Amino acid sequence: MLPKHDQKLQEIRDLLKDFGKDLIQAAKETLKGLESAQTPYFEKARLKLKSSGSKGNQIDNQIVTSLALFGAEASDLRELISYLKITNEMVRVSENIKTFSKRISPLVENKSNFQNFQEYSFHLCKSAINAIALAMQAFDTQDKELVENLYRQVQVEESKTDDLYAILEKNILTELSRMNEFSPEYIQILSAMRKLERVADRAVNIANLLVFAKIGGELDVY
Repeated sequence: MLPKHDQKLQEIRDLLKDFGKDLIQAAKETLKGLESAQTPYFEKARLKLKSSGSKGNQIDNQIVTSLALFGAEASDLRELISYLKITNEMVRVSENIKTFSKRISPLVENKSNFQNFQEYSFHLCKSAINAIALAMQAFDTQDKELVENLYRQVQVEESKTDDLYAILEKNILTELSRMNEFSPEYIQILSAMRKLERVADRAVNIANLLVFAKIGGELDVY
C-alpha cells in the first residue's frame, strides 16, 4: 500500500485532472457556439462550471490538509505548493470562460456585426482549448523531457492566441475607422475575446507550474 501522503497526492492530482476535464469540456461548448452561432452552447459552458469555485476550495483544502498532517518530502512539498497555485489558475480559467460565454452570447444572437469576425474568434477559441488540453496532459507523465515539451507546445498555442487577438483587434479598429463612428458592440466583441486570450495565458502558467512540480527550478508565473 502506498504511504498516506502518496495516497493524498494522488487524490489531489485526480481532483485537479477532473477539474481540468470540466474546463476543457466547457471550452469546447463555447467553440461549438462560435462555430454554429447557437447561443445555448454558451449557457451549457456556464452551467458546466457553475460549481468551479467550490471545486477549487475543495482542492485547496485537501492540499492544506496534506501539508499540515503528512510529512511530505522536499519533492512532494514542491508538488503540493505547485498544485496550490495551479488550483488558483484553474479557477481563473473557469471565470474567464464563464465571463466570455456571458458576454459573447448576446453578440452571437445579434449576428449583425459578430459574423464578420466569427472565423478569427473560432480559431482563437480553438487555440485556447488546445493550450488547456496540452497543459493538463502534463499531469499524466513523470518524463521530464515530455513535460518540458508539453510546456513548449502550450507556449506555441498561447502565441497563436496573441496573434489572432491582435489581428481581430486590428480588423475591428479598421472597421470602426471605416464607419467613422463608435460602436459599443465592436468593443464588446474585443472584451469578450480578451477573456479567451487570457485562458491561454493561464494555461501557460499551469504548464509552467507542472514543470516546477516535476523537475524543480524557479517559479516563473505571470
